[in-house]
Amino acid sequence: MVTTRPPSTAEEASATGMADQAPLAREIGTQLRRILGTAEFAASTRSGRFLAYIVERTLAGDGRLLKQYSIATQALGRGPGFDPDRDPLVRLEAGKLRRNLDGYYANQGAGDPIRISVPRGSYVPTFERVSSMRPDAGVAVLGILAPTRLLVVQTSGLGPEAASFSLGLTEQLTVELARYPDLSVAPAIPILPEGASPASLALSTKARFVVTSSARQSGRRLRAVLKLHDLQANAIIWTDSFDGPPDATATIEAQDVIARRVSAEIADFHGVICRLLAFESVSSEAGGGETDRVWTPHVAIQRHRYLTRITNEQVYRLARADLETGVRRTPYSAMMWAALAHTAFTGNCLGFDDDVDFLQTADRQTQRAMELDQGCAYAHVAAATIAMYRRDLVGALEVCERLAAGNAHAPSTKLSAGFFRSLAGDWETGAQLMGQALAVIRHPPGWAFRATFLNAYRQRDYLGALNELQTYPAGEQFTPSLLRAAAFGQLGRSEEAALAIAEVRRKWPEFPRFADRYFRYLSGVDALSEHLRGGLRKAGLED
Repeated sequence: MVTTRPPSTAEEASATGMADQAPLAREIGTQLRRILGTAEFAASTRSGRFLAYIVERTLAGDGRLLKQYSIATQALGRGPGFDPDRDPLVRLEAGKLRRNLDGYYANQGAGDPIRISVPRGSYVPTFERVSSMRPDAGVAVLGILAPTRLLVVQTSGLGPEAASFSLGLTEQLTVELARYPDLSVAPAIPILPEGASPASLALSTKARFVVTSSARQSGRRLRAVLKLHDLQANAIIWTDSFDGPPDATATIEAQDVIARRVSAEIADFHGVICRLLAFESVSSEAGGGETDRVWTPHVAIQRHRYLTRITNEQVYRLARADLETGVRRTPYSAMMWAALAHTAFTGNCLGFDDDVDFLQTADRQTQRAMELDQGCAYAHVAAATIAMYRRDLVGALEVCERLAAGNAHAPSTKLSAGFFRSLAGDWETGAQLMGQALAVIRHPPGWAFRATFLNAYRQRDYLGALNELQTYPAGEQFTPSLLRAAAFGQLGRSEEAALAIAEVRRKWPEFPRFADRYFRYLSGVDALSEHLRGGLRKAGLED
């Protein structure tokens, strides 16, 4: 892709090697007319006049003269007394124009050969040729890439058996990936076209992520290599290899196993893609400053997901505000209601908020999510959390059964079901499910180790419980320090217990005020909560 300054007449005269040249003025003019002819720009007359004026002035070589005053008086109808310090018209219309252009290129203009954009901080447009995108050029036209869209494509199969195995694996991958509702899977491309690259597929599929599958054989041995490409970053962000079956009769079974494993690692709630998108949702580079960040349902949900991993008050405030906006703007989104229920409920249990009737409010929001979509997995997570708090352990176990019915092979499903089963007292089944999930999830959330700690602690294996906390990523979360203090208290290791208590007091000064609520949230079994409190009292922490 080539970004250009306004082309000269001499440049227009030479069309040799045009695929590697900047767009010509006549091509830009054709593209401008194409954009202005759409219903969106016809309905937004100011955006059309704005765009036409800055493009025509730039092509005429007057781009340096594009200032707020000239745009307001010559394109937007303001009089000679226009004062940009008092009238924000141009700034507001520029933001609207940028959004309209992004919308155009995300839809009917996705395949256009020329992209016109207006960079932030400037009113001088840029012109890019996107049809000549080289395989190694990356994808800079980010507006056309859907952040949760994924494509599966077979790149090669060296040898007849390898080609057949890779093709079957590609088909099964599409089946398994489609089980994960957080991603939309583009129609599969069985074999990568000659001369194409994963990046070159972006314009035709709008998929930000591409999974490539290749296989090779040596004698009777088969090996499949899979890669996850992030076209926005122009990078491979995950890769792994798998050996095929030694016996041809086991081919389908091997394809199933590989497809499930790969799908789990990249598409699960705790997988590569969701973790990346969640991080981007709270990154200043991803969203811009808070003053110019445009709210979207995607960002709201991803911020909630980041909260489930980080759980500090700052991220909680961001997530809750976005989700409250979400249920107003997208009132028929089950995930939005479920995420708000879980977020607000957790925040009240951890002392970030102290809302009146927070339990009843969370229950109503969860039921609203269930009403909209009975298959919403996160609504089941919220329902199980509330059932545990109410000590409705039978109800929590029933929710676990419904949760597992959604996508039984998903690691996040097994992890959540195992977590709630454990805290509801079914420790054996819960530990088995969590073990299966943790064997696949490369970066598990910290809350999972709360259950593994409690499983050891309830058996008075306090050293084993402390060992579980070694893998609990905590940051500024106070729960690991509190659990550590209880175990040290039971072991009589007073100095280490005192240090852990000091951390609890530093991270959560209001612990005594919220202690009863917190311990009710921490475990569904009152006897276990009292056992924890006993360890803390031995450590010197009175609640």
